[in-house]
Amino acid sequence: MTKLKKIKENKCTIIAMVILISLLSILTPMQTFCTDTDIVQISEDLNNSIIDELDEIDFSGLNEVIVEFQNNNTNIFSIDNIKSKIYSIISGENAISYSSFFASIFSIFLDLILKYLPLLSLIIAIGVISNLLSGIKSKFNEKSTSSLIHLVCFLAVVILMISMITNLATVSSDSINNMVGQMNALFPILLTLMVGIGANASVGVFQPIVAIISTYVADFFTYLILPLFMISFVFNIITNLSDNIKLDKFSSFISSLFKWCVGLVFTLFFAVFTIQGISAGTFDSLSIRTTKYTIKSYVPIMGGYLSDGMDLILSSTILIKNAVGLVGVLMIITTILSPLLEIVVFSLLLKLVSAILQPMGNNKTSNFLMSTSKSITMLSTCIIAVGFMYLISIGLVMTTSNVVM
Repeated sequence: MTKLKKIKENKCTIIAMVILISLLSILTPMQTFCTDTDIVQISEDLNNSIIDELDEIDFSGLNEVIVEFQNNNTNIFSIDNIKSKIYSIISGENAISYSSFFASIFSIFLDLILKYLPLLSLIIAIGVISNLLSGIKSKFNEKSTSSLIHLVCFLAVVILMISMITNLATVSSDSINNMVGQMNALFPILLTLMVGIGANASVGVFQPIVAIISTYVADFFTYLILPLFMISFVFNIITNLSDNIKLDKFSSFISSLFKWCVGLVFTLFFAVFTIQGISAGTFDSLSIRTTKYTIKSYVPIMGGYLSDGMDLILSSTILIKNAVGLVGVLMIITTILSPLLEIVVFSLLLKLVSAILQPMGNNKTSNFLMSTSKSITMLSTCIIAVGFMYLISIGLVMTTSNVVM
């Protein structure tokens, strides 16, 4: 009986120890030790995966945009090749060379001043001549002679302004078309990379919205908003041509119509794009995590390796996608910065010339130049609006599809 009792006690002790050890193994978190060799190997595998994926992507369309920047001397971020720039960003190098950036901005600013200074100096000279000729006494009718001189000089200024305003409108239209071309070259790459990481729902949302931006929205600003600016400019000429013609209310109506149209497009764009993009990204996150869990749990023996390999491919694809998106952001900033600087410089010079002419008694010319400088903000608004939609689109593509990890 004593031996039997001891055996039972030993069995109970062993069972208790086994239960205790099992509980400790469950409650104690498992620690994974990764050697330096493992880290180097993972880095090499990730780098090789990135290089292989970059070699399979066609960047010819984006490289053509870079060549155009170089030809126009507007390559402010010093991007020579898209593929090398993307790889340098993934490697952790600085995407922006600030010394080159500020040097390019200063060069563009100086070139614009030298471009418009002769024409604006000519306007000042016309104002001075008008002031001198109006002082000449006429034995027939001094008042009519002075009015005729001011009218002729005003028309000369209007002719010069028409050429400059037409040039600015063309620059604005070209910048919008250039942004559309960049979108058509960039977004197919981004959407393809999104398909590669399993963000099919997000691609289904972004694809039609990007098509709408590159067609209908761009056409809206090109064929409706820019003509509104030209109509406003014509009303400005007619208003200052004679004291008997008053079109201030029409100009106010054009300005209000412009603001409402732009505000409506912005509201619809952000409401649809943001809400659908975020919801699609959440669905993709659940879908890809379910796929990884299924592979790891139900594929015998090789499930864990396949899941780890999938993580490597997803990581490299997401890094490339975000780097491509960042390059797209730099390109769009390059595209809009030059025309925006041109509009700002021209508007400031117009205000300066208007201030110079006012003490000379050229009230019509001074008021005309000041009103024109205010109307020019419509052009800058068009460029900023399209560029901002482009930037928001890239940002949503970069962020919403990252949650799949």
